[in-house]
Amino acid sequence: MPKVGIWSRGQIGFNKGAVEKYKLEDYNYVVLFFDDEERKIGIKLTNDPKEEGAAKVIKRQNAVSFSANAFLNTFEIDHEKTRKYDLDFNKEEGMFIIQLDK
Repeated sequence: MPKVGIWSRGQIGFNKGAVEKYKLEDYNYVVLFFDDEERKIGIKLTNDPKEEGAAKVIKRQNAVSFSANAFLNTFEIDHEKTRKYDLDFNKEEGMFIIQLDK
């Protein structure tokens, strides 16, 4: 089952199920968005390093992650403990959604 984790060290990472289902190894950058009202993080994958806010992804065997410490701190998203979330893909927006309050 595709999952995403927000790790205590300030990284966001996709599990093997997400990497395989969505072919995440094909992308090199992410752009993050936050909806404060609905407490949702949007993750857009891209290969354009010049896209505003683009952050480099780290690819490891069966996993993809990226540093999000500044983003998490800016929006005061708790990451004291590692937490895992179900991963949803919003086709209209073309991005993955993490619903923080679930």
